[in-house]
Amino acid sequence: MSNIIDQNEKITVDKITSPENNCNINTKSIISIDKFGTDDDGENKLIGNIRKTENIIIDVEVEKYSVSTLLWKDLYPQVLASCISLLMVVQPGIHLAYSNNMLHHMPSIDKNQFSWIASISVLCTPIGAFLVGPVMDRIGRKKACLLTCLPLLASWIIATFSSSDNIYTFYAFRLLAGIGAGMTTVGIVYVSEISHSSYKQILLSLNSVFFSGGILLSTCLADLDWKVINFSFIIFTVINMLLIIVYLPESPIWILKFKSSEHVDKAKLAVKQIYPNDNQVFENEWRRLKSSSDDTAGTDVQQPSFIESVRSSPAAYKPITILALLLLLQQLTGAYPTISYALPILKSVMPAAYTPVTDIQSLAALGAVRFASGLLACVLSFRVGRKPLLVFSCLAMTLSSILVAVTHSNRDSMAVPWSLYGVMLYVFSSSVGVLVFPWTMICELLSTPVRAVGGCILVSYTYLIMFAVLKAFPYVMVSVSVPHLFLVFSAVSLLMAVYVHFVLPETLGKSFREIEDYFTRSNKP
Repeated sequence: MSNIIDQNEKITVDKITSPENNCNINTKSIISIDKFGTDDDGENKLIGNIRKTENIIIDVEVEKYSVSTLLWKDLYPQVLASCISLLMVVQPGIHLAYSNNMLHHMPSIDKNQFSWIASISVLCTPIGAFLVGPVMDRIGRKKACLLTCLPLLASWIIATFSSSDNIYTFYAFRLLAGIGAGMTTVGIVYVSEISHSSYKQILLSLNSVFFSGGILLSTCLADLDWKVINFSFIIFTVINMLLIIVYLPESPIWILKFKSSEHVDKAKLAVKQIYPNDNQVFENEWRRLKSSSDDTAGTDVQQPSFIESVRSSPAAYKPITILALLLLLQQLTGAYPTISYALPILKSVMPAAYTPVTDIQSLAALGAVRFASGLLACVLSFRVGRKPLLVFSCLAMTLSSILVAVTHSNRDSMAVPWSLYGVMLYVFSSSVGVLVFPWTMICELLSTPVRAVGGCILVSYTYLIMFAVLKAFPYVMVSVSVPHLFLVFSAVSLLMAVYVHFVLPETLGKSFREIEDYFTRSNKP
């Protein structure tokens, strides 16, 4: 149908071309119409300037198919691609908990060596995260995923053929593992760019599921032979590389944003690989992608640098500032030390008279709890917003930390291991939100021009904080009693809950364009 726009109505291009309106629009001319007012005599009075005074004829064709209700046949290719890219995220989970395996197989390691083994991979993670940012912008997301697997593969080869009496080869193993873990940032960037806006939240939440799966895998294999454990991870990495080569399409957003106009057909082919079964769904998504891309996408216009974007765009510097403080609070809650130092923590809270389970069994149970809560967070994120889940996670961590602190002093006389249950509840609470959403929100809040580099800088910054926390933790644990340590965790968790409630924006169901508008609207006249 055709409508003639009344001159008293102000029309914005964003409103007309919004993909949420599901409309095809042909304009015979593009103008800017300023609003008319009415004076006291009832006559029309111009408010502002008219740059062009001819009418606009807009043909609006309402879509007959809603892309918010994708069938499984239309959804599974992006689910498969997301799972393959996030298989890399299993490895940071493995390496974060792997220090417990090394302590179990090499009990002669002293406290100083153990603190370096637990933290050196985290220290090197920012190197990988910082390097992969510009690399993924230059060579593409798919090739960067494949490149990420190389240091991970090299780390497991070194670990497999290292002897237990040479601690320096294990330092080299952990160094390469940390670099590879940082480079896995490309996986979550890739998922954020290929996933449909209606399913982006749940697909990004798979990051936590795969990370928790790595922790579970590491803890469950702790009793196997040392070389068998390491060789199985070599096979795992090789399979991951083959799946990336065979099944992963390139990110169409990357092609449109960072390639010249001659590559538009490649972007369209990539969208077709993501939506291969229904032509109407494919056309809808291709049109949505084109309409939501920046004006310079698919052209030879040079994109602004990361520094220029941060200086000039509130859609760049505002979310970076918000996320920097959020990630700092995440690290100070103690959620990550309870993974890397799970074995000594469990030994410290286990009642002396409680013997039904061993330390290794408790470690495996901790991994299972973390994995189950990661799955729960993934499912809940499809319907529940980030803010309520994060606030719930922080408050539950506060209460469970207080439970550990209050019951720890009487653990020797208790038949029921309340302090152990408190640690389990703390792990469950952290995995439902605090360990999940600060990472996924990096890709959700950052705009496309700064997503790769800015995301990797934030990841590097976070892992530097994590290194400091993990390196200091065994010394703090000795000098400060466990009850006081968990009281600090409870205070920081409560502070994080307040920060999330009052500062963090909600992203559930929001497109990248809507999130950018949230940060820029206060700067618009």
